[in-house]
Amino acid sequence: MKILIVEPCGFMRLGMFSLLIDHPQIDVMDVEDLAQSIDLASDFNPDIIFVNMTSHCHYTDVDPVINSFLNLRHTSTIYCYLDTSYPESDEPVMVADNFFIFKKQNISSILQQAIDLSGTPLPVKYSPVPFSLFSDQEILVMNYWMAEMPNYRIARKLNISDRTVYVHKRHITQKIKVRNRLEFCFIYNLIKYFYWPINPLAIRPLSRQTKSDILTLIR
Repeated sequence: MKILIVEPCGFMRLGMFSLLIDHPQIDVMDVEDLAQSIDLASDFNPDIIFVNMTSHCHYTDVDPVINSFLNLRHTSTIYCYLDTSYPESDEPVMVADNFFIFKKQNISSILQQAIDLSGTPLPVKYSPVPFSLFSDQEILVMNYWMAEMPNYRIARKLNISDRTVYVHKRHITQKIKVRNRLEFCFIYNLIKYFYWPINPLAIRPLSRQTKSDILTLIR
């Protein structure tokens, strides 16, 4: 098994490396940032990538470097961890095909799971019909919500009730294992790369409520 660690903190990389070094069946490499990992991955061909993306969740603009890095999930399984108290789950949350997110406190247990699986082949499964954590209408609500649109306007645009908008928001936060809009907004700056309209290759919502003006919400 080949594991690539992408972590800006040298002490953190050393700690993760020390957990893996005693297992000769695991080949480990580490880099400081996403740009380095993109260059290295084509030659190293990692089975699993562990990446700290906390700093990238602070920016609302679409970053082509992040987008290029996330495309590595076509050939590797990416485990992204955040230096936060969420997602509130002991297991990684599957956001998209071959992409999982979890809180940094769980890094030791997730690394141990990788060690336990190191003796078995890990084929990357990438479906031509991408996995989506959210429903069509949840994606629409999510995009309007992150554009700071109030509930009554979202309801009017999607021809649904204010109560339905509220229920969709609750389901969105429950699925990603966060407690409120602030936490979801932080994670959204990362997961938005998997969903329409940021990702033109993602499944476009087929709901009759789809509105063309949502394209103007891309930041």
